Amino acid sequence: MVKRRLKRLWRSTRRLTIILAIVCLGYLLQVCVMPYFEIFGITPSIMFPIMAIVTVCFGRLSATWIGVFYGLVMESMQANVTMLNLLIYPVTALLTCALFSDKSQQQLEYERGIGKAGRNTNPLIRTPACAAVASAVYETVNVAYIYLRGADITGINILRALVAVVINTLLTVVIMFPVRRWFGFSNRVEEDEAPKPYVSKA
Repeated sequence: MVKRRLKRLWRSTRRLTIILAIVCLGYLLQVCVMPYFEIFGITPSIMFPIMAIVTVCFGRLSATWIGVFYGLVMESMQANVTMLNLLIYPVTALLTCALFSDKSQQQLEYERGIGKAGRNTNPLIRTPACAAVASAVYETVNVAYIYLRGADITGINILRALVAVVINTLLTVVIMFPVRRWFGFSNRVEEDEAPKPYVSKA
């Protein structure tokens, strides 16, 4: 009886447990491992790839909470940039959710009703695109912050920002396949992610 209840509990909380484990693992990797993989003096961010994967797999609510969590922990680590991380991670999560999370059935039916395809784009395309946009927003805010503090913006600043976006996007492509599989999503267009045929109600 107890064993059966434990199995039921695991089935009901499995996905949430895996999300929490991967989010925490991402933070630990960012703090402890990523500084050793600097490229041209730029430390890759594994947090944007994880936020992008969660956004595409689970939608707005999960991604927003992860953005809040990462904002809090990064703010505590980088207190010299007051409030920047605390605000930018949740705001970036909200922005990318609006652009890259699955469309609702109402949106899909509306698009089909006006003659559009009415489908969600392949998640394997949306995920790196989501990470690229999130990283680009973050780097843009960083460059603007440097400018507002009175420093001159040079080509080096812009080049470093572009390299950071490219590195984070490539990192997303590398890790999204195993992470999606751990989340229980196959690495192809699944039935629930594939476009559903429109059935007229007439």
